[in-house]
Amino acid sequence: MASGKGGKKDPQSSTKDTIYHGNVVKSSHVKKILKDCSKQRISKDACKAVSTALIYILGEIMDGAKNAANADHKRKIIPKHINSSICNDVELNHIGHNWIIKSGGVKGNLATQETTKKNMD
Repeated sequence: MASGKGGKKDPQSSTKDTIYHGNVVKSSHVKKILKDCSKQRISKDACKAVSTALIYILGEIMDGAKNAANADHKRKIIPKHINSSICNDVELNHIGHNWIIKSGGVKGNLATQETTKKNMD
């Protein structure tokens, strides 16, 4: 019989918290960028390694941004959340301390203060 939904699934029953395991970064694109930057030959294994590292770093950034958005009681990730994700993580801050994110707000210097305190001890 007619349920009044038009054959659509209930949005509450389907969750989108599953991790996407597809090709996020194509190795052919990575190969083109590496070849243009280094002017050398690039193997397939090197392209796979770089794309895997990029996927891992992007996952870490997006996980921190999701936590920052949840802390602000927001459902949408904005550049401010990505910026705070990079600044609050020690390893990501070491990699991206000189990155400028448009509309990301002011960079926090919490991680630099923590590292200087550890060096003084």
